[in-house]
Amino acid sequence: MMKTQNFKISPTETPGLVHVPNLTLASAKETELLLEENNSRYHIFATTEDDKGVYIHNHIVHHTLTLWALGARPETIRLHQERNAQYQRQSMVMQSWLIEDMAVPEVFTRCLGRDENFRNFERFFLKQIDAKGYEWVLQKYLLDGSEIADDMLCRIYMGYVHGLIHIGLGMEFKQPLILAEGLAQSAVHRDMWYTEYLTLAEQQAIKAEEPALPLSTLIDMERLDYKIRNSSSVHFHRQTRPHSGRWAMDKEIARDGVLKNAKAELVRLAARYRVSPPSLKQAVAELMNTAVYLTSTAQRPPHECAFDFFLLHTITTSINATVFASEPSFTIAQKCRLIEYTGRVYLMTYAGMGCPQPETAWLLSHPSKLPNQSWSTVFERATHHEDDGHMAKMIRCMRHAQLQSREYDHLPEFRVKQGMFLPAAVAAIDSGSKRPMEWTRHFDFIRGAGYEEAWEKVPLRSVRTGGMTKEELEAAKVVDHTVEGAREVEDSKPVPGMWAGPSLGSDTGAKEREGDVRPVIGMGGGRINGVNAGTTGTGVSERKSFVSKL
Repeated sequence: MMKTQNFKISPTETPGLVHVPNLTLASAKETELLLEENNSRYHIFATTEDDKGVYIHNHIVHHTLTLWALGARPETIRLHQERNAQYQRQSMVMQSWLIEDMAVPEVFTRCLGRDENFRNFERFFLKQIDAKGYEWVLQKYLLDGSEIADDMLCRIYMGYVHGLIHIGLGMEFKQPLILAEGLAQSAVHRDMWYTEYLTLAEQQAIKAEEPALPLSTLIDMERLDYKIRNSSSVHFHRQTRPHSGRWAMDKEIARDGVLKNAKAELVRLAARYRVSPPSLKQAVAELMNTAVYLTSTAQRPPHECAFDFFLLHTITTSINATVFASEPSFTIAQKCRLIEYTGRVYLMTYAGMGCPQPETAWLLSHPSKLPNQSWSTVFERATHHEDDGHMAKMIRCMRHAQLQSREYDHLPEFRVKQGMFLPAAVAAIDSGSKRPMEWTRHFDFIRGAGYEEAWEKVPLRSVRTGGMTKEELEAAKVVDHTVEGAREVEDSKPVPGMWAGPSLGSDTGAKEREGDVRPVIGMGGGRINGVNAGTTGTGVSERKSFVSKL
């Protein structure tokens, strides 16, 4: 962690876990300036909770650091910040006396869950970090098992895991002020259904009444459970208020859907996700791999590839598993607990999106829009994508997941094999809309990938002009949702056959989904080994027929 109350970005000291070579001092300086502007001018939330039913988050820190790591030029980083700054709330006044009094547990507790205290909490945490060190602060306010720490531990997952992302970025890029922002953001969330769910799952896990299972297996088991699979609805994403006609999530996906309708069933599965100290390293890699699995394979033939906005937050948080597991001040038990909590939130998120059927072969047959795309190509394209950072974050974390999964590629619970990560990243960047975000209106992603209605505006894949050939798919041994022994693709080389060419006839993709203008808010059957577990919309057998034509 840098010893500063300001921002300090350096190509050698703070490049990030995944970054391009040849990061520049000019981009580092611009990143520092933009982080400072954001911190001094804007609130952590772009809207109030009353306005949208949930908080819409300020993503400038996430986006700016990701652009920095992916090698964006100074002017590019600045343009993105200026565009996204237009809809931010102004920073609120700090109360110096309250900041001091927050050291009293009773005062700290009464200030929780109130967004007017964000800046007060940020300054409080920063002062504590400066005086006692970030290690002491994370122990006292997150990890030591006290009442306050356990309360805060659940809060980092509230607001669709944005506190978790912010804390992870602060640690990854060694920025005390970003760490303080992340802790403060967590402190002012109040989605207490996360606390109920995580506490129940942990209590049941301690009993160990059923054998522990890999996270990817539990994801597959969710699809087989009728109550879990049908516990949510696409209509959570389509709510409007009767008088203004404005979108607002007054009914929340987990609180009013998943946990209301399938709490016992979900908690039972979540309790089976347990990480033991000897398995920590593998569990960290599997968490990342499973995030890419449940997000990137959530496709629906015959539609073009599209990515679920809520599911992708499993990918963008997964890099934190490495950050936490490598932190020397955390005990092994604390590291295991953090991974468990994260995986259990992934299970709840997956249920909320309708447990989408994995369509691995359809993902891998995606016809690329550009010839010979490599990781460098995808990174460069991501730096120019005009959203608030979700696309770039997802792609950077996909690459990290690939690197961390490599030594476990032979294990069946690692559903995404080495040769699949780059095709998934290509499909992701290709799915992006050419229409820039308009304030908080997003034009890239679908919401509720497990539901047929979510795909209504996604174009059909017109012809099979690219992607992996039938022989390549066979070499990858795609079987239902799992790819066994995928062909190794050298990281620096493009994916073979990933060129659609002029025959596509258009720059289709997400631009035809431009009617989907719901705001960005952050986050929230199937078959196994050929067993049909039932689905909504297009049936499994019907969807398999599209893949069989490849």
